[in-house]
Amino acid sequence: MTSDGLTNMVEETTIHDVILNDFENSDKILIKMANMAGGIDNITLVIIKN
Repeated sequence: MTSDGLTNMVEETTIHDVILNDFENSDKILIKMANMAGGIDNITLVIIKN
């Protein structure tokens, strides 16, 4: 689950790939990617492993 602060800055397919390839660090990676893309809005991110 994420806010538009992430989804407006990082493509959905990229988010999916990052989570699949590096689950343990995906939160940090995705937030960094959104900030590097401009980070124009607050970023909220929750990742739940089932």
